Amino acid sequence: MTIKPFKLERFYTIHEFTAEYLLCSSDCESMSVRDVLSLENGALEKFQDLWLGYTETKGNPFLREDISSLYNTITPNDLLVCTGAQEPIFLFSQAILKPEDEVIVQFPCYQSVQSIPESIGCKVLDWTVRYENKKFVFNINDLKKLVSNKTKVIYLNTPHNPTGFHFSKREQLEIIEIARKNNIIIFCDEVYRELEHKSEYTIPAFADIYENGVSLGVMSKAYGLPGLRIGWIATKSQKIIENIEILKEYTTICNSGPSEFLAGIGLRNRKSILERNLKIVEKNIALLDHFFIKYSDLFSWDKPNSGPIGFVKINFDEDDMVFSERVIKKKNILLLPGEIYDYKGFFRVGFGRKNMPETLEKFEEFIIENLIK
Repeated sequence: MTIKPFKLERFYTIHEFTAEYLLCSSDCESMSVRDVLSLENGALEKFQDLWLGYTETKGNPFLREDISSLYNTITPNDLLVCTGAQEPIFLFSQAILKPEDEVIVQFPCYQSVQSIPESIGCKVLDWTVRYENKKFVFNINDLKKLVSNKTKVIYLNTPHNPTGFHFSKREQLEIIEIARKNNIIIFCDEVYRELEHKSEYTIPAFADIYENGVSLGVMSKAYGLPGLRIGWIATKSQKIIENIEILKEYTTICNSGPSEFLAGIGLRNRKSILERNLKIVEKNIALLDHFFIKYSDLFSWDKPNSGPIGFVKINFDEDDMVFSERVIKKKNILLLPGEIYDYKGFFRVGFGRKNMPETLEKFEEFIIENLIK
């Protein structure tokens, strides 16, 4: 099996922990262990007494109970807890796909949903976003044209990274209808679920409303707890769960007990965590909206209605990677160039962290000093 180098993770490996300012973070404001333990009375004592033995491959039953509360019809038995989001993406693809299968990927995308099927010998077809009238659009008719009798899986991501695009309920049902007619599995990355900016933008999890739907969740993004490395697969298909679980016994075997304990606290208290994160997002997105209106001759952005990220179009004649490298060199600010996604002419911004206003001020200094004539 040969897998291409992961461009995004390679880029972050080089820059994430050396850049002083991050304007492209995909996660929300994080918390300390002390912060998490303070959310529940008696949690510190329980944490200190936690047994550091092996845990269940499928995930702690109490944690699976907590995760199931995120869904309407998913039970603890319909869940498999994994290490972060990357492990379930890898294991799902390995468990379900075989050479010559066709998969459709919402593009641009998190590279592993392309590279892993390709390494298996699958044909990967891109359902490419359209940029029309300064708006990102995934045209349903474009998806229909990609479907064939060989299509095994449609990989989705909503809210979408990096564009911020989020399917409406109508679009979601149209996609499910296409998949159901052709007996296609839908694997949807829903790591920003529950971070909709208004309640009317909320849509059901694909695992809740489609019998062949697989929903991916993680503690990293909406909840801002990536250090726990806890993610999960949710699906009503026991065959899918069992096949992935068998492969998990060849990878991580089980999850970290302390991480599962802390993840449970986070999920049981997620309303307060989400309320905090949504306030940060609301404040920051207003600043970005004003900023990109002010500099509309230089940049265009499609204001997202969900999640903590957006994709910004560069309106001047400069390569996005070269531009990003200039910003790092001159102001030590990290942007994520569109070239990382093989979608040139854009860069990703993140607005889920408290220090974004300060970072945006530094970015404006760069613009005034280098782009304003």
